[in-house]
Amino acid sequence: MKDIRYIIADNVRLCRKRQNLTQAELAERADLSLDSIKRIESGKKTMSLENFLRLSDALQVPLSFFLYDQEDMMPEAERIHCILKGKSERQKEYLLHMLQEMTEGMDKLL
Repeated sequence: MKDIRYIIADNVRLCRKRQNLTQAELAERADLSLDSIKRIESGKKTMSLENFLRLSDALQVPLSFFLYDQEDMMPEAERIHCILKGKSERQKEYLLHMLQEMTEGMDKLL
């Protein structure tokens, strides 16, 4: 099993890059030093709960997002949350409507 520090490091980096943030921008958002972000993303630093919460807030993801080795192992509700994060209310409503329509269509076919 992969060391939890490296799982967290990979997930912080993945989330940061998905949001097109530099390490410096994430450091500013999370009120952490750039050096701390670099060490976290390299897996060389363990985090306090406070810093863990700061990163979660800065990246707008649930804390548990950082703990999964593979995104497809994440519970469905959290995966949906990650998809909707950062979308406008109109976009969210549209995506949820499409999910509902697809579900009803699938129920009729299967």
